[in-house]
Amino acid sequence: MKVAHISDSHLGYLQYRLVDRRNDFLKAFKQAVERAIDERVDLIIHTGDLFETFHPDVSTISEAISVFKEIKDTGIPVFAITGNHDRVLRRGYSPPHRILKDLDLITLIDPIGSLEYNGVFIAGMRYFPRTYMKSIKERFFSEFSEKAQKSDFSIFMFHQGLDQYLYYDYAYELNISDLPDGFDYYAGGHVHSFIRTEFRGGVLSYAGSTEFRSKREVKGGRRGFNIFNLETKELQRVELSNLREFFVVETDEERAPNDLKELLEKVKSCSEKPVVLIDYTYEKLDIYSLDSLIREIKRNSLYLRVSENKKIRESSYVPVDTSKSYSEIYEEFMKEKGAPEEVLALGKQIVEGNVEDVPQIVEGFLKEFLGETFNEFKKFSETK
Repeated sequence: MKVAHISDSHLGYLQYRLVDRRNDFLKAFKQAVERAIDERVDLIIHTGDLFETFHPDVSTISEAISVFKEIKDTGIPVFAITGNHDRVLRRGYSPPHRILKDLDLITLIDPIGSLEYNGVFIAGMRYFPRTYMKSIKERFFSEFSEKAQKSDFSIFMFHQGLDQYLYYDYAYELNISDLPDGFDYYAGGHVHSFIRTEFRGGVLSYAGSTEFRSKREVKGGRRGFNIFNLETKELQRVELSNLREFFVVETDEERAPNDLKELLEKVKSCSEKPVVLIDYTYEKLDIYSLDSLIREIKRNSLYLRVSENKKIRESSYVPVDTSKSYSEIYEEFMKEKGAPEEVLALGKQIVEGNVEDVPQIVEGFLKEFLGETFNEFKKFSETK
């Protein structure tokens, strides 16, 4: 039995505020689905962040419905969880996946649960921050493990970063040692790079994203998805092709003239205009001393971003990692200041969430932090 594992498609993402990039995310997802169908998989799982936000625009919803209708026409079932981008925090609202579920196009596991399909036990949970994981583990994981070990085949779907695979401290949501035992395939979302490892007699893998959202992802490898054979426990990596090129160039005063000439040739050779990200380090001559080359690169690119780092003196220069997100920078700063883990987790949710969700994020934090005294606090706050 073959399972297509797709993740982090971020449909509707208007990267760089460009409609072309929004279309690129759809194109990549559609190609992944088409390749999965061509490979004659028995089921498809999506491990979160199918959408960029929990309230995607109408066009994005319509396009998603069309893709999932094509899948349904083949008879292949789809099982999905929500991620940190497309989960819902506001009371009375449903994730966009609910439309797909109500149209009988997917089976949605939300917020946490399990089911059986043709002898396969599937358990899953949406994105939860680290502050919730202890109680989730105590309440659900033993039962999941017991059922997985009794089943012919089993899959565990999650959208959490594991401590072993994130690049900076305090960023993870779940310790790898806390995962439930007994599953054949541990299907991860949230981490946008492809990762595969043997784990407790099965295989653990992040399928990565179907389209690049950051410079780090460009450096990390190609876009794609997984096909996992539950019977042989073999994992096949499927790389997507004919997608928009990304070029990341790190250069300096000495190398820039040649580097930019080579870059221009690559840009011109692309079938569609690429995205170009340049990191330029200099002491005297800023990048626009090479203005004619820059203008020509820009003219042939969909999007050009130049990050300049002025080198004051060799002994004191520290390069800036512009590939880090605001959330990562926040966590590094708060760690240096010795902030408690709970504060780091709360801040991360606020930074990564939507403005209108802040009250719900804070309330969820207080429920976890205050425990049984939360109701007492709520009554107190209502009197003020």
